[in-house]
Amino acid sequence: MKKILSLAFATAILHQTILSQTSFQISSFQTTPADFKYLLLTNKEIADNDTTNEKIVDLVEPMLLDSVLPRKKQHHRLFLVGWLIHAFGGYNWRAVDMHKQKFVGTVTGDGRSGSFEYTEWDIKYHLNFHLQKYLFKEFTAYDLQRKYHRQDIRPSHRTNYGVAPFVRDSSNIDSRLYDLGCELTPPPAFIPQINYLFFPTLPGAGGLKQHPNFGTPHPTMGFYGSYCLDCNHNCHPELHPYEWTWWLNLQNENSTDKTWLIGLFHEGSNRFPQWSRNPLSGEIKIPFAFEKTENYSPELHIKVEHLVFNKFENEELKKFEVPAKALDSKQLKQELVFFVDDSSHIEGNLQFNQILKTDALKYWFTDLNYDKQLHVLSGYLHYAVSVQDLYTTKITFSSVYED
Repeated sequence: MKKILSLAFATAILHQTILSQTSFQISSFQTTPADFKYLLLTNKEIADNDTTNEKIVDLVEPMLLDSVLPRKKQHHRLFLVGWLIHAFGGYNWRAVDMHKQKFVGTVTGDGRSGSFEYTEWDIKYHLNFHLQKYLFKEFTAYDLQRKYHRQDIRPSHRTNYGVAPFVRDSSNIDSRLYDLGCELTPPPAFIPQINYLFFPTLPGAGGLKQHPNFGTPHPTMGFYGSYCLDCNHNCHPELHPYEWTWWLNLQNENSTDKTWLIGLFHEGSNRFPQWSRNPLSGEIKIPFAFEKTENYSPELHIKVEHLVFNKFENEELKKFEVPAKALDSKQLKQELVFFVDDSSHIEGNLQFNQILKTDALKYWFTDLNYDKQLHVLSGYLHYAVSVQDLYTTKITFSSVYED
């Protein structure tokens, strides 16, 4: 009788504990999607294969409420000079697509300004693509560049439009020739903070390999922004400005923990007033895959570190369809439970490095799937944010075995 009472008491305590957590019911039990399985690899296995890395980073889904370009062209704002060279000389940026675009590739080179040129302090990354869909998307821009046939004013930068990548043999494409420059001037007041906490922005501070959020000169990165041609030079393709950027920090080689760096930025120069507006209202989906054993399950720990940000805009977030059970960052730790069925569940928690008392930053889960054969929980952690100029964060997914 005592054993029965003890069991009932323990069950009641467990039930009460689960009820005090934020719970999520899993209703999908399909095979784990192939690209989500890559998230179970060690960081070294991912870092050693650019295609695998790009497939993982491509799982991220960003969006902005301000995702349609209201004007096809933007130009320098140098008093009347910028307008004159735009109107009479064709020196401007021209949209390739009137909808903002996502690109994922591997960095072949990067650069940053050493000082302000008028209002410009560009942080630039050059991408090559292993995923065919992004390489093919680049063809459109290179075909337009050839159509305009524009030459850079500098003789040393003249373009030969009679050879690849402007003339293309579809059976023998060299993807290395298709470069996309991704550029942004971050909000100027935050450039030093961004350098130390997010990505390199200051001259003389070391490159990507030396930065604690990269550790390699050739990371895989994702960008979302305005897809255009820079006709201030030879109309070469750019994503300028990018407003979302994200990547995996894979320096902890033997670990299967996954650390994401994610940034949302308003263009800090005065060159793109119609292409990048504040306040920024964006949403992003971050993929995760969590493996449990049949007999002993670790907990899923998600750590969110707020990095560099400024004023949140509570009213703007109301434009999103945020679920009623969405979480916020008004407390340091929130317990989670994912119900597989009536007899099985996975526990976890969502932790923050600091409390932010705002209603303009919300988190929730979608596309939850439990693979009963592999014992893998996968899905997305969403967050939506409305902020005046920027919000950068680091999110780590880890499996922790509690004593």
